[in-house]
Amino acid sequence: MPAVPSNLSAAAANATVTLMWTASSAATRSDVKRATTNGGPHFQLGTTAVASFADHSLINGTPYYYVVSAVDSAGGSANSPQVSAIPQAPASTPTANACGMQLGDTPAVFCDTFDAPAGTTSRAGDLNANVWGASRQIGGGTNFGQGEYKQWNSTAIQKCDGSTPTVNSPDDIIICNGQLREASNDNNSGVFDPGDVTSLAMCPKQPFDFAGRTGTVSFDVSNDTAGSHAAWPEFWISDLPVPDPFNHFDSWQSLPANGLGIRFHAQAPIGMWGTCPNGNNLDQYRWTVGSVAVVRNYVLDDTDGYGPGIVKATPLDCVTVSSGPGQMNHVELRIWQSQIDVYATDAGVAATPATLKHISVITNANLTLTRGLIWIEDVHYNADKAGTDRPSQRQHTFSWDNVAFDGPFTYRDFAYDALDDTAPGLNGSVNLGKLSGPNQTSTWNVAGLPANPHPAAVRVLFNFNGSLNPNPTVLNVIVNGHAHATPWPYPDQLETPRSGAVTIPVTDLVAGTNVVQLGADTMEVFSNVDIVLVNVPAAVPVLPGSNNSYPGN
Repeated sequence: MPAVPSNLSAAAANATVTLMWTASSAATRSDVKRATTNGGPHFQLGTTAVASFADHSLINGTPYYYVVSAVDSAGGSANSPQVSAIPQAPASTPTANACGMQLGDTPAVFCDTFDAPAGTTSRAGDLNANVWGASRQIGGGTNFGQGEYKQWNSTAIQKCDGSTPTVNSPDDIIICNGQLREASNDNNSGVFDPGDVTSLAMCPKQPFDFAGRTGTVSFDVSNDTAGSHAAWPEFWISDLPVPDPFNHFDSWQSLPANGLGIRFHAQAPIGMWGTCPNGNNLDQYRWTVGSVAVVRNYVLDDTDGYGPGIVKATPLDCVTVSSGPGQMNHVELRIWQSQIDVYATDAGVAATPATLKHISVITNANLTLTRGLIWIEDVHYNADKAGTDRPSQRQHTFSWDNVAFDGPFTYRDFAYDALDDTAPGLNGSVNLGKLSGPNQTSTWNVAGLPANPHPAAVRVLFNFNGSLNPNPTVLNVIVNGHAHATPWPYPDQLETPRSGAVTIPVTDLVAGTNVVQLGADTMEVFSNVDIVLVNVPAAVPVLPGSNNSYPGN
């Protein structure tokens, strides 16, 4: 039998108790048990393969009593000594409802209310390039012989004044009436059904830290998804700000080394339960969490049926869909390494603790990161196929607002874009990428770098096609003439689009415009190129919006 777990501790927070302990060396898992009476009986609460557990949705002011036992192939150990904790509501709302966050245990250290266009030049359109990054990818759009290098389709975007102009990158991201709007188009052929997979991803350049605690991320989004063959919003966390962290089944894996993705695309038709676990609001369309991806050292674990099958997503409730841009659901994610709890309001309902519905719990997450960049993403999958009960979402606009996460404050990266190539393509599309022949490079200009920045690290980030046979054996990154040959960094040889990050010395950089050349020993298309200065001291850009005060300013 395994030894009894030791050093069990319990830390109470708002409606939550977080347990940590020292696991038995021979144990394959730990069983967590809870009682509401001192001394028990203790009832099984959950199991975990890591030495921590977060117990959510508790009643504040109520004592809870916990024990943990170890399990291996021979059986289970005795229970550990009991510990107790009493969750408590904060004395006052710690964030003063910054960005409308309801469930954060600590003050919001990032909050953007998208008050006005920033007027900066980057791939992020109207977003402030000092604060936000953006990247776009399409599953196809590549034909070497025809000069098509990740062609991004032009799209109609629904502006706040009701007009629907046709735009392309970077003008597909706008700010109007104090909200962020963005649009994408998965099919510009003019023919029904030959659509593609697309992803438009936006990321604050400030890391979210949830080490040793349950952190909270919140945002508003007009989720009117028609399902997983339509358009839907996604949320990701990536350990590094690699562009467009994303996967589509196992055929497209532009993955971070470590990360988490949540897809908000499970939906229920009017009059049917669908994927919802109850029959509430049957007279309206509803949505909940559809599936989840966890990435551990580049290995995908996806509840859609790919990978080891460790992580689990359980729907608990549904919320009503948005009527379109401007009417939003408020979403809050409570994130702990082993568990994520997802809350949302019905569309158009003001967020309060009472109106937030606990719509899903993600268990056995076993996240291999405790700090990362958050991403809000607009994803399409050949949206003509969604069905006939609603209009096609092939060209579709989402609105977003009040993006926030709680503390502690970490730092904000200085990241600088190379603009998309934008060479014109078919039917109003533009090239996002450039072609690099075998042992040749494409050239990208990255403007605006400061002199003598003294960052903790410098990285060159990019996407590349990665769908040829064979894959490269080496990626070549050259910055201002300084060459860095990087061996294939991934543990597999899947033929799939990839996200890359190569660390370079700060001495490679110059003030102003830097020339980046990217290539490989095979033919590749590169796109979404950035230079990132990590944790530049005493240099936090001021964020426009309702929460301008940051530690270190």
